[in-house]
Amino acid sequence: MSDFKESDMYEPVVKMLEKMGYIVRGEVKNCDITATKDGETIIVEMKKLFNMKLVYQIIDRQTFAKNVYACIPRKNANADVLRLLKRLDAGLITVALDSPLKLAQIVTEPSGMKKITNSRKKKAVENEAVSRTADLNTGGTSGVKLVTAYREKSIELLCLCDKAGRLTRNDLIKAGYEEKTYSILYKNYYRWFKKEGRAVYSVSEEGRNVLKEEKYETLIEYYKEKAENYYKTFIDTEN
Repeated sequence: MSDFKESDMYEPVVKMLEKMGYIVRGEVKNCDITATKDGETIIVEMKKLFNMKLVYQIIDRQTFAKNVYACIPRKNANADVLRLLKRLDAGLITVALDSPLKLAQIVTEPSGMKKITNSRKKKAVENEAVSRTADLNTGGTSGVKLVTAYREKSIELLCLCDKAGRLTRNDLIKAGYEEKTYSILYKNYYRWFKKEGRAVYSVSEEGRNVLKEEKYETLIEYYKEKAENYYKTFIDTEN
């Protein structure tokens, strides 16, 4: 993750916004990402770290756009970042650069009530965004729980457990997981697993409900395929 660039977050954010129906363009009048839909404009500024430069950019963009988002790697999102963005009335988008899927997620949204003070810049940005016929440049739901790396790893084990029927510590070791991964099962933070015996776990009722949740659909599809491969290669079918 130390070698990633800000531009690595661009494609995941574009895919997410396009799925939401926005027309997305990169590097419009120095804005990393500009997205438009039904007269609404979204500005997204990306940074590897949440810093004062990003704060200044957010404040500047809010002079000509009501909906401005900071975009950072999910690893760097924390309560202090959320509190500051709330005070600024800005949104937060995270990108899971620590995940093979690198999914983008809207964590918080702005109110959309910011007063526009630079109408000329607003018009210039919107005109350029809608005038482009293609996105040829790569730019450097409120209250939804953040899909943390821990939650994603839990989903991964949930899919593996669902495929295998039950999981043990030895199963995980044979499947190539780190020793500490087993703690997800025995700590059972989300109550997605059911203890069947010593170091033996199956999918709980809560876990089965999670496997049906639309918000995790992409993750579940990916990790179910991965579980299929792991099961064929590593898991003892006599379990």
